[in-house]
Amino acid sequence: MPIPDLTTRPDLSRLDVRQTLPARKEPYWSLLEFSRHLGYEKRASKRVSWVARFRTKTKTGKYRQHRLGDADREEAGGLSHSDAVAAARAWFQQPENCRIAADSYPVGVRRNLIICPVGEVFTIGHALDDYVEWKRIAAAKSHFEAGLSLINHHIIPRLAEIPLEAFNGIDLRRFAKAVLETPPKRGKKLAEPRRPISQMDDDALRKRKKTLNSLIGILRMAFQMAWENGRTDNDRAWRCLRRVPNVERPRMLHLTRDECSTLLAHCRPDLRRLVLGALYSGCRATELLQLTPIDVARDGYGIYVTPLKCYRPRFVFLPDEGMAFFLSLCEGLAS
Repeated sequence: MPIPDLTTRPDLSRLDVRQTLPARKEPYWSLLEFSRHLGYEKRASKRVSWVARFRTKTKTGKYRQHRLGDADREEAGGLSHSDAVAAARAWFQQPENCRIAADSYPVGVRRNLIICPVGEVFTIGHALDDYVEWKRIAAAKSHFEAGLSLINHHIIPRLAEIPLEAFNGIDLRRFAKAVLETPPKRGKKLAEPRRPISQMDDDALRKRKKTLNSLIGILRMAFQMAWENGRTDNDRAWRCLRRVPNVERPRMLHLTRDECSTLLAHCRPDLRRLVLGALYSGCRATELLQLTPIDVARDGYGIYVTPLKCYRPRFVFLPDEGMAFFLSLCEGLAS
């Protein structure tokens, strides 16, 4: 499906891929760590080079770039991909670069708890460890990662050391207040200070309550599993957990046809088709980027969407205009 993927980068570790890349002014970049990149520069003059860059600490987040050496001519002293990676990392570690470089962090998401529960007393941390290992087996990948992120950010710092049999409604009330007053976490940005509930508007409070209910659901499942597995004889811990009401509200915002036209008019040409596909289908960007020609009109008048956030695929019916759009993208492509 020829919808451009602006996030997918060519596999620069493969020589056959590098040789098929067209020459251009800007390098092709691959991500080593966030804020650290290795680039493959292929000019019209047929000169090919390895370059590296890192993001600086400036407010604008500008990059500093450095040429590492020639590429694809190892017999003439050029660097292989592995040599280029090593050279880039060595350049990143130079003292003068470390002083001005923004912090980096590994690519990917954490797959384990931020603690390793120890000791003979069965704590909430032990219960969560058992729960996480079960969800690692039973849950979809995206669901597991989202739940683990919530556990590490909210539950572990506040409850992990409490013995499970000692947990009660008072602990729940303190935990709920702390979660509600903690602003949402935004990627790797520094945490914002707590804000009293009295200073929050209705919509912000509703969203925090929705997060709280997700956390209470995780705790209830972890506590109940501990009781069922014989790790505790006291069922008070999971029976005292209760969700807060009135947090769901239908989503009222939608775009008019004129607003859709305005949105498309402000998109770059390479992004416009992706946005148009999303408007026609309501699919997520990742779902659209995974489409293949065989998914269009596969089971009827629409597109087949492979599983992303759950185990089950789904079929999205399309209007005539949307169907014509997706069929036009398939013209000349092999199934």
